[in-house]
Amino acid sequence: MKVAVKGERMVAVAFSGGLDSSVVARCAVAHTKVIACSAFANGSGDAARAKKGAEALGVELVTTELTREMVEGAMAVIDLPFQPTLMDKSLWCLYNVVARGSNKSGARVMLLGQLADELFGGYAKYVEALSTSGEEAAKEMMRADFQEYGARGRVRDVGACGRLVEPRLPFAGAEVVELASAIPLGFKIRDGVRKAVLRRAAVLLGVPEEQAGAPKKAAQYSSGVQRLVAGSGF
Repeated sequence: MKVAVKGERMVAVAFSGGLDSSVVARCAVAHTKVIACSAFANGSGDAARAKKGAEALGVELVTTELTREMVEGAMAVIDLPFQPTLMDKSLWCLYNVVARGSNKSGARVMLLGQLADELFGGYAKYVEALSTSGEEAAKEMMRADFQEYGARGRVRDVGACGRLVEPRLPFAGAEVVELASAIPLGFKIRDGVRKAVLRRAAVLLGVPEEQAGAPKKAAQYSSGVQRLVAGSGF
């Protein structure tokens, strides 16, 4: 984390109040000032979760209410070297809006929690692969997803933010990847609990157990952005 925040008097964290963004924020606050930045549609579950999570970590929360107009504005500047899916469009819009909020708050750098799932076993499909096809099949699926994120997801997420803030991905750091690769799968998925070792580490870092144990919620759904994108006509 020191590398991710080096030279910055303040950084923003794309924050939902869930496990990954809470770990990033908790680690970053030990080295610099942190503002948690969120965006969500009216009535989204992320609204209460982000507020509660930021308060628990003692960081300032900057929120933006997603509207159809904001989504249409973000979609108008989408620029990807591949045909975007509905998920790609939704995540582009979400991170573009969050980056705008970060920029307005004075942050030059925004930290993203991506790759925690691929490195620590966060997706339900890994549990299914483990139970039906064995450990090697699950590990291979995780490795493939890690590579796929670099080829597609990272291009999308960095592109969405890059004109507004410098996006940095702490979980993509070489030391984190090396450590995660050395951890046995049984510590990542234990008794059906995904990202078990990361959840334990989060508690030891000072993340409240409720946040550390929160079930995964895909950002495009929990923020409400995908519903807005689907209805935008783009």
